[in-house]
Amino acid sequence: MTANTLETLIAKQDIYDVLTNYARGVDRADGELLKSCYHADAIEEHGNTYNGPAHAYVDGAVARMAKLRHPMAHYLCNVNIDLQDDAKTAFVETYVLTFARFDDADGKANDTLTGGRLVDKFERRDGAWKIAHRKMALDWNRDAPQAEGWCLGMFDPGHPDLNMGTRGRGDLSYQRF
Repeated sequence: MTANTLETLIAKQDIYDVLTNYARGVDRADGELLKSCYHADAIEEHGNTYNGPAHAYVDGAVARMAKLRHPMAHYLCNVNIDLQDDAKTAFVETYVLTFARFDDADGKANDTLTGGRLVDKFERRDGAWKIAHRKMALDWNRDAPQAEGWCLGMFDPGHPDLNMGTRGRGDLSYQRF
């Protein structure tokens, strides 16, 4: 393990910013933000659900997410960034927790919590770090019927003063105050 320099710390922060933009882009179904995380020729291997050009994956994912009526949230955990080639390439392993709610075949909402890892090859091209190739590893999953009490009633999701997360640019995170 080598000591960090100012250059490596900046590279690691730039890579981490791409990862957080990806998580935000997925949860907000923001295709433009998601595509900005990948190089134009990037590859996405998303388990058995997709394997091909990353920008095409984004287009399909955003279309599917726009149809969902339930929330989704991606949380980044441990991030290991291994810089290579004089900081032109990085191999990155990011632990993620994903919460999603889906309707089953009977139309009943179910919560799913999944732990996994994003394994990425990042490349710095024209001064910008972006994902060149991504593979996903799933480690565990827990599915359960939806059970939402909003902290035993402390929060009222129907109250006009409570900001509920939404997909798209109508979400609170896009507003400036």
